[in-house]
Amino acid sequence: MTECKVPVFVSPQSLTFSLEDKQSHRQIITLFNPYDFPVRFKVFCTCTKKYTVVEPEGSISASSRVDIVVRHNAPAPAFCDIRDKFRIQMQYYTTKKVIGYKDVETILVRSSENFELPAENFKQLLRSDISVDNYDNESEIRQNCNTNTPGPNLTTLFMAGVCICGLLLPSSEDSDILNFRISFNLKLALAFVLGMTTITILQHQ
Repeated sequence: MTECKVPVFVSPQSLTFSLEDKQSHRQIITLFNPYDFPVRFKVFCTCTKKYTVVEPEGSISASSRVDIVVRHNAPAPAFCDIRDKFRIQMQYYTTKKVIGYKDVETILVRSSENFELPAENFKQLLRSDISVDNYDNESEIRQNCNTNTPGPNLTTLFMAGVCICGLLLPSSEDSDILNFRISFNLKLALAFVLGMTTITILQHQ
């Protein structure tokens, strides 16, 4: 059995071929190499007669990706609802030693609409449940926010008032008949404190 040493990243994780949709008979699997060293890859299949893989082996540069094309050769009703698997095997570029693999499941369905219908119904049920639950939760959150959010306290308002009064007083450089003056540096400090208290007050609005 192959020992899986590193994760192998592919997209998509599965392939769905539709008997009615001929465009779905050709699909692409993207192989990613997020590592800082190059790797080799090989593609295996449980039923090689039903599929054709363009370039089933090759190499991927470091931090790069490649696309491989998969074609379904037997889109017939007899093969519908039969699941097959591709195995993407990764190897060291130099030694060709296997370092990991990833399985991609495939299926041929009669109609892609019928196959996707349960998933679509499931999503609609989720939307219905979320719309009701989230409405109740959002209402509770808004009520809690409106109840618990305090307004600006008296200390903050008092500090803002002191700063405003200090800024209105004449500085020591001004020639004024008033004897009480404050320095220019102190006015700068008061302006800074006033700005901080203003931000605090606005955040509580």
